[in-house]
Amino acid sequence: MMKYLFFLGICLLMVACQQKAPTEKEIATREVDQALAEVVETHGLMGLSVILIDQGQTVYEGNFGTADLERNLPVNENTVYRIASISKTLTALALLQLVDAGKVDLSTDVSEYLGWTLRNPAHPTVPITLDLLLSHQSSIRDGEGYRKFSQNMINDQLHIQELLSSAGAYFTEDMFDDRAPGEYFSYTNCTWGIIAAIIELSSGERFDAYCKAHIFEPLGIGASFNVRDVEDLNQLAVLYRYKDSMWVSQADNYGGELPESRAYEAYEPGQNGLIFGPQGSLRASARDLATLIQFFLEGGKWNGQQLISPESLALMMREEWVYNGSNGDTWEEFWWAYGYGMHHVTNQDSADIIFPDRKMSGHPGIAYGLLSDMYFDVATQSGVVFITNGSKYPYGYGQATTFYQVEEDVFQVLFPYLN
Repeated sequence: MMKYLFFLGICLLMVACQQKAPTEKEIATREVDQALAEVVETHGLMGLSVILIDQGQTVYEGNFGTADLERNLPVNENTVYRIASISKTLTALALLQLVDAGKVDLSTDVSEYLGWTLRNPAHPTVPITLDLLLSHQSSIRDGEGYRKFSQNMINDQLHIQELLSSAGAYFTEDMFDDRAPGEYFSYTNCTWGIIAAIIELSSGERFDAYCKAHIFEPLGIGASFNVRDVEDLNQLAVLYRYKDSMWVSQADNYGGELPESRAYEAYEPGQNGLIFGPQGSLRASARDLATLIQFFLEGGKWNGQQLISPESLALMMREEWVYNGSNGDTWEEFWWAYGYGMHHVTNQDSADIIFPDRKMSGHPGIAYGLLSDMYFDVATQSGVVFITNGSKYPYGYGQATTFYQVEEDVFQVLFPYLN
């Protein structure tokens, strides 16, 4: 019996010795998993998806928590989120494709495309152009009329002219700034309805269909501006806020059932570019956003196909507006530079910092409890995706940056694993 036990012990020892030691990458992944799990706990997050890209490769991917509380569905690599204002980068990309096709010009008065006159009533002789809309310098604001228009635009089949023409039923004086177009940066959402309308009018395609055919399908991703295109609605994350000691759903709580189309039967392209949310309603997974980062890192090319010209991509990457101390609203030192649908991080001290050793471009998003980021740096071939679908606690600014503390904490976890 003793000989048998001795022999068994030797065999077990030999098996243990033959097992491979964990690789450096496996050890790093475990460390990041543990650190991010602590972030989830500290901030009371409902769910979290994170991807880190370095030297052109995904070096970390992690998913935590819950996508749908009522149905107890976990966040996984296929979870799709309504990613908020990252949508603007994709809308800008769609428009610049049409610039490449010679169908629109960024410096032309948009009234020529719309078929009606868009003017700041205080500056009726100053044209509003696409480059001003793309860089938030058009003098248009998200006034009270925008909120009311958004509530009624589907049921009443409204034309966007009702919001932005001074004779429109939903026009309010706070829809325009006193400054002239081109004089001041002020981040807005409603302006992207004009951009989407021009995409429709110049392409002859509905905005969601254009983006699907010319961006998402060529990239091989399931992202869409139409929630009805989500391949598996059971993978759609519900967005939550925490109120009165309980989680309350805010958006995308469809229970796996297909919602009604937002495009009513009588809708005509150009009528109202806001219906599919070019400013914030793109549904995408973290992996979809990582693919978009790779697309930008590869110079606008994918699978040998140039989806946007190098010249137009350079326009997106150019700092079209830079804060000079008085020419814009920085949102408490967050916006310091902006291009065409692209936020440019400048690494100002104690302000817009993601990783302190590199300046990144991309976009953040916040809406209905969701918080998101998609940023990249071409020089180091790096990028980061961060998405959460809700927190128990209000998002507060970080101690060291003007990103929110939860974003700052995630970035600090990831930074040591970049080369």
